[in-house]
Order: sequence, then structure tokens, then C-alpha cells
Amino acid sequence: MSVSVKIFTETSRWVRVWVERKTEPPQPMRNFLLRGPAGTGKTEGAKAIASALHLPYRCITCSANTEVFDLLGQILPDVDGKRTRLQRQYPSFQEIQLDPSGAYQKLTGNYDEEISAEDTYQKLIDTIFDEMHSYYKEHTSGQNFQYVDTPLVEAIRYGYILEIQEPTVIANPGVLVGLNSLLDRCNSVYLPNGETIHRHPDTTIVITTNNDYAGCKQMNQSVISRMNLVIDLDEPDEDTQVERAMAVTGCKDAKTVRLMTRIVKSMAVYCRENLITDGCCGMRELISWVQSYMVCGDIREAARYTVLASASADAENRTEVEESCLDTVLAA
Repeated sequence: MSVSVKIFTETSRWVRVWVERKTEPPQPMRNFLLRGPAGTGKTEGAKAIASALHLPYRCITCSANTEVFDLLGQILPDVDGKRTRLQRQYPSFQEIQLDPSGAYQKLTGNYDEEISAEDTYQKLIDTIFDEMHSYYKEHTSGQNFQYVDTPLVEAIRYGYILEIQEPTVIANPGVLVGLNSLLDRCNSVYLPNGETIHRHPDTTIVITTNNDYAGCKQMNQSVISRMNLVIDLDEPDEDTQVERAMAVTGCKDAKTVRLMTRIVKSMAVYCRENLITDGCCGMRELISWVQSYMVCGDIREAARYTVLASASADAENRTEVEESCLDTVLAA
């Protein structure tokens, strides 16, 4: 059974049980947390939930600099609106040269047979300057602003599936905690524009997070306590990794893919034991390595620009990994 199928089976089974119950409990399960190493199919699990509930899927990927307004939206100057209001039909330079009287009439509303192209062009400049000056004088103190929605707000309004990826990398631990009201029974949140929105009954929030990336922090307990279902995903076994890599890449050489899978596993163990934490070595790197191998036909050459390059940014570390893991297995 593939990783994505396993996740679908576990999550959709629980989702359907609670969604189909009409009376008890009064609120179905709508908050999920999927934890596990990179490449274990957490996002596929979120999409599986969306598929099980037949709802649109939305996603937000967090970073260290993610703030509350990145999740709830922000109020920005309405630059596009201002630009549109300043636009009008001015005569072109070609029109002024060919028909200065007609251009002057288009500009002022008055027809003057004696007007020259130079005078019409100067009138155009003066008109644009005066209109811009008047507009900005009128609107500088009353700048128009507009509220910009986010995928999270969209999901709350209309009842979509929302995946929040990697919240444990956020530098400010209070950012995600600020969404606790959405995860609680009150199911409402205040937006920066002063609006209070209530969570649509179909809105489902799926938080996915890695536990093996450098820089990841512990999930706040107040957030975890509001999750209806927490699934810890283990790294897939060798057979599953081989099956998945071959399915994604289309490679038919099972023997070579299995060899590469074992090398990637040994590299991950070596990096962990030797505190090499500035890279990653997992399922995604295996898939990239197999794809590169299918192009160049050389395992070592393909590894140099994929799995080895991802293992560490330090050249000495990469050499150590290559000698200890890649060379050892290939020489056997």
C-alpha cells in the first residue's frame, strides 16, 4: 500500500464517520494535524481529506517571517483604483501633429482652427499636470485602501479545505496561537478590516509539519489541544520507497532504484549521527536522484547534483557522505 493511499485510508475513514453523524457530536471533526518526516505524504493526506469531503483545496506555506497578516490578510493602498481614476482619453502625439485643432477639441471641448501643434502639446502637458495636482490634493488625506484576502480567509468564508504547511518554522510562536479562536467552538476571527467572519461549517483545517528539518520548533500545545485528530506518519519502508520512486519517475530498473534507496537511507543515518543538519536526505531527494539517473545513466554523476548536493551545503561534509555511504555501497 502506497503512502498516499495509507493516509487516505486513515484520515478519510475518521472524517467520514464524524461527517455522516447528524446529531452527536454537534460538531464534526474539522481540525487535523499530520506530523512526520519530509516526503512521507502529508500534503497528499490533506488532499485526500479534500477528496473524501468533495471540497476545494487551498494551501498556505509558512516561513520564519510569517506574521498574522499573512494568514488573515492585510489592508493595502488601493493603487490600482487610483491609477484607473487618473486615466482619461488624452489625444496622442500623432493626433496632435496631424490634427491639432481636433486634438485641442478632444482635450478642452473647444474647437480652434488657429491652434498650433506646439500650443496643443503644451496644453496637454498643462492639463495632465493640473488634473494630477487636483486629484492628489483631494485624495492625499483620504487615501483609498482595500482589504486583501488570503487562502485562509477564503477557506473560512466558503467552506474549503485549508492546509497550513510548516507552521513550526515561524519565528514568532504567537502567530499560529492567534488562530485558536478559529479552532475553538466559537469558530470566528477578527480581520484587519474590522470584519468578524464566522467559520463555515464545512471548513476543514489541516496542519502539516515536518519534525526533521533544522529550524523547526515544537508545536504550541494550545494548538495541538484543538486538533480533533493527530496522525504521526513514519518514514515509509524500503519496499514502499522503491515502489513510490518508480511510480513517480517511471523508472523500470527496480534493482538500481532499490540500491539507490538503500544509499539514501544510509546517508540520512550518517548525517543524523554526525550532526550534519544543513541539508536533507529523504524521499524527495531519492526521486530527484532517480530522475537524474534516467537522464545521464550514471549513478555517481546523478548523485553529485541531487542527493549529495542536498545532503549538505558544505563541500567537506558532502565528501564525507560520498565516501562513507555512496562509495561503500557501490564498491560492494
